[in-house]
Amino acid sequence: MRVLRLLLLAGIALAVLALAACDRVTPDSRDTSLPPPIPEAVTVVIDEWDGPANIRVGQTMAVTLSSNFDWQITTLPDNLELLGTETGPTDTAQRDGGATGGASWFVFHLKAGAPGEGDLVLVEAPGWESERQLQTVVIPVQVEP
Repeated sequence: MRVLRLLLLAGIALAVLALAACDRVTPDSRDTSLPPPIPEAVTVVIDEWDGPANIRVGQTMAVTLSSNFDWQITTLPDNLELLGTETGPTDTAQRDGGATGGASWFVFHLKAGAPGEGDLVLVEAPGWESERQLQTVVIPVQVEP
């Protein structure tokens, strides 16, 4: 009988330790949002809700979008040059560990090369199924001399 009690207590102790270990990977409720990773020397920052972009020749701009999937540029006006793209976590739980998945920032860094106007078109789609477009964002861009 004494052995049975010891085994029962050992089982309870293991269960408590297992539950305590699980708590360490639960994201902290104090997690905060993170800003998008904007490259240095960017003149204008716009997101999908800002609407038209007005910049001057030689200036740079960053377009920031967040998603659980991928964003791609499908139409780049001739007067804009894509300098690079950045991705990053949208909250501290993703950055510091303890959370997997979730949305990511997508930042497109562009430079105005010549005066003119055009539409910058971006499409959101799953990376494994790029033909299945979930959302399209059209940003009118006006480049002045």
